[in-house]
Amino acid sequence: MSRKTKRVILGFTAVGLAVVFITIGSLRYLDTERDRQRFEQERSELKPPAPVPVTIRSEPLKRERRFTAELVPWTDAGVPAEVPGRVIETAVEAGQSVKAGDVLVRLDPVQAQIAVDLARARHAEAIRLLGEAQTLQKNRVVSETALEAAAAEARATKAQLDEAEDRLRRHTITAPFDGVVNERLVDVGDAVNVNQAVVRIVDLQKLRVRLDVTERELTAFPPGTQLPVRVLSGREGPFEATVRFVAGSADPGTRLFRVEAELDNREIGLPGGVQGVVDAVIESYPTGPVVPAAAVRFAGRDAMVLKDEGGQEPVATRIIIGPEIGGVFPVLEGLREGDRVLIR
Repeated sequence: MSRKTKRVILGFTAVGLAVVFITIGSLRYLDTERDRQRFEQERSELKPPAPVPVTIRSEPLKRERRFTAELVPWTDAGVPAEVPGRVIETAVEAGQSVKAGDVLVRLDPVQAQIAVDLARARHAEAIRLLGEAQTLQKNRVVSETALEAAAAEARATKAQLDEAEDRLRRHTITAPFDGVVNERLVDVGDAVNVNQAVVRIVDLQKLRVRLDVTERELTAFPPGTQLPVRVLSGREGPFEATVRFVAGSADPGTRLFRVEAELDNREIGLPGGVQGVVDAVIESYPTGPVVPAAAVRFAGRDAMVLKDEGGQEPVATRIIIGPEIGGVFPVLEGLREGDRVLIR
């Protein structure tokens, strides 16, 4: 096959391919154009929905929010040893109820008892010498100064005796308040140091209900407010707690304010450290006109509604509203109960 023939064949092939591509492109264009025309026709046939008239009604509105709360013991204290010593008796176990003054732990008192006996003997001797000095002073055998010195020695030994007896008493560690033993931290034979906690006691007669709120929500929790508290463990409720404390400044990390309420737990019997929830009204409006959110349009900062004037063209009316609550806005100005607005 000559070179000229090959060129002719390649030319016809190229022309054929071009015709195929043009045909395919034209068909796709025609399909797209038909779809566009059909869409335009269907859109032109669509009719906007008729405006729905709504009559303005009056009702009170309130916004509630659920807060996570922690219920902790009113008092949680580690009872410390006030003197060093060796444990010779533990009188309580974890979970045991105690009254103020009940014995918790006893330390070995031998050395402290010796100190008391020595101080008592010194004080007795000082009292005897003071009696002799008083007798001799009456007979003018000793001076007034000697009598005063004997009296001072008697007072000093009495103070030393009181100190020794107080130190001996501190070897018996007692409960500082009514509560429940949460944990005993020492056993018989352990050596303890001054200020080392030996027993942890919690007061469960009252619980602290702690929650954190934002600055905007803070006004909903003035002291004395009653809060309904539910516990996540499924106990019956809600239980009423009274707000006792509101933080004067926000936490630097979270920017939230701590609120604490007091829950009387004597009859409820909740354990400390449980989780709960508090449903609180953080914003409320008295009975007044409300408008559906669907009827409100915003133009910049202005809220507008189409007010139905009864057979005439609706009038675009500017209104002043509060925040949306449950799909409606409280109307502060611009509408009254019985007015009609249109929803489009």
